[in-house]
Amino acid sequence: MDASRAPVPAVDSSTVMVLRDTAAGIEVLMLERHLDSDFVGGAFVFPGGKVDQVDVLDVELWSGIDPSAEADRMNTAPDVALSLYVAAVRETFEEGGLLYARRGNRPVAERDLDSDSFRAARARLNSRTESWDWSEWLRTENLVLDLGALTWWSWWVTPEGIHRRFDTRFFAALAPSDQTAAHDEVETVHSTWTTPGRALDAAAAGTAMVILPTRKNLEQLREHRTARAALEWA
Repeated sequence: MDASRAPVPAVDSSTVMVLRDTAAGIEVLMLERHLDSDFVGGAFVFPGGKVDQVDVLDVELWSGIDPSAEADRMNTAPDVALSLYVAAVRETFEEGGLLYARRGNRPVAERDLDSDSFRAARARLNSRTESWDWSEWLRTENLVLDLGALTWWSWWVTPEGIHRRFDTRFFAALAPSDQTAAHDEVETVHSTWTTPGRALDAAAAGTAMVILPTRKNLEQLREHRTARAALEWA
């Protein structure tokens, strides 16, 4: 790297390992990125993306964490910790079709996700429509994001010298019980539930592109027999 040049700043981002237990062991949701994606096109990844302005939400629109306590654990500021959690939930909805939230006194369910309003909201998030207000939609639909459903797992920063750098927090969460994951057909073209072992075997065989941070987190997941055991370890 040219010593006279300052390194490209790393952009805050969040990624979520959505987990479920099966007879075969832990399974994790993985998405295949579109080949034309401007970042790791064709790779199998967890839902995730960079923190955006829409991830700054009023206190009545989220619950489940203490931002100050999370900031201490994550070595960042409380407002940054909060936005990382919100981005994690938003990106999981946007890319994976799962929304960690409550609607009134109940969790969001499949019937909500199938509604015209939820489908339109997901499409607008994907299109990055600046005139659309995510926070106002949450209010209108009586939604409160359940940030407590997520557990911080690991922290990865792209090395200096790379033209695109990310400061990424990996989270883990149990899959919502009454929701079905689905890729967005925009940034992602395929979705699959797989054991960490199968995903790592596919990467080793060259039949799936899995970048280093994803692979290392899969290796950690592989050490646990159940999703709850993995979350307790984190």
